[in-house]
Amino acid sequence: MTSTRFSGPMRSVRVAVTAVSAALLAVAGGLCTQAAAAPSPAEPSASEQAPQGLWTIPTAPADSATLIVAYSFGNRIPAGADPARTIGDPGPVNEALAAAVVATRGDRDLPVYAQTEIAQVLSSRYGMTDVVSIDPVRNAEGTLIYLSTDGVAAQVAALRGAAIADDAAAVVAFADHQWRATRTTARHGFRAFAPAGVAMPDQYDPRSGQLWTTSRLLYLPTDLLGRLALLK
Repeated sequence: MTSTRFSGPMRSVRVAVTAVSAALLAVAGGLCTQAAAAPSPAEPSASEQAPQGLWTIPTAPADSATLIVAYSFGNRIPAGADPARTIGDPGPVNEALAAAVVATRGDRDLPVYAQTEIAQVLSSRYGMTDVVSIDPVRNAEGTLIYLSTDGVAAQVAALRGAAIADDAAAVVAFADHQWRATRTTARHGFRAFAPAGVAMPDQYDPRSGQLWTTSRLLYLPTDLLGRLALLK
């Protein structure tokens, strides 16, 4: 990834964000140590284990999945469009996420639940007609209501209903987002895991319409806060 040089106010922002990230990591380390020291029930099988700590993501073979849940990451807002009212174009990261969905699915007829930006690519580029698009809603003024990771997982869980009991969800998400996406999916009742052997995109889009998804420096503090909340 190309590095960016900061000066003036932006240098101060970078220093502050770095300090926040370091503090969050210190707190996270303490929580993980406490969790490791606590007694635990009998260990489940490797593919059924919940994510441990802040970095380890459970994996299982892609062909063991009974469905795929794909979380978008950023977008591209067309010139002149109002970002508060425009979902935006997929952009290169969501295109890469769509490719990861295709790799995970292979030639099997698996249900796919994907956020709008990924669903658009699966339909237009790959001709996938049976994708369930998870879309944001609008308020009375017509502006978009932000759809969080938890909001996506909740919608998929509601759509699956009682089938969750037998579901094995392969989670497709941006590399730095996949821990939280997998953990959140599991929180909604799914046996959730990363599809083994399927590479997830890890290059940030500096032109993303969501500022926090334009660089790792800006994204990680937000994601780490979300991870800490899930460890409670």
